[in-house]
Amino acid sequence: MAERPVPVGNYELLEDFESPAATVRVLRMARTGQAVERHVHERSAQIYVALQGRVRVEIDGRVAELEPYHAMNVPAGAVHGAAPVGESAIVMNISVPPLGADDQIPVPRFEPAMEAG
Repeated sequence: MAERPVPVGNYELLEDFESPAATVRVLRMARTGQAVERHVHERSAQIYVALQGRVRVEIDGRVAELEPYHAMNVPAGAVHGAAPVGESAIVMNISVPPLGADDQIPVPRFEPAMEAG
């Protein structure tokens, strides 16, 4: 198996499968504060599929909620992240082409500067 990307966020990785065509990961976000933090992939596009619970997905500043078995496309180059709505959620993401170890780049949230005073 190729070198794996460093996780972005706090979640439980249930499955991590890679083929020549795609990477498939299944994640559980089970408590307050668990989430896939904002990040970007320069080469891989992704499809997020809610498997259990509701999942809030942010893509380039737009937010949508996925119900179980609903899916959302994340184009390569789009800043995105995900979080559970409620107690817990399980989400699958499919990356095409396979997710490279160097293609999971964290994107910090904008924090306005505090004024001196």
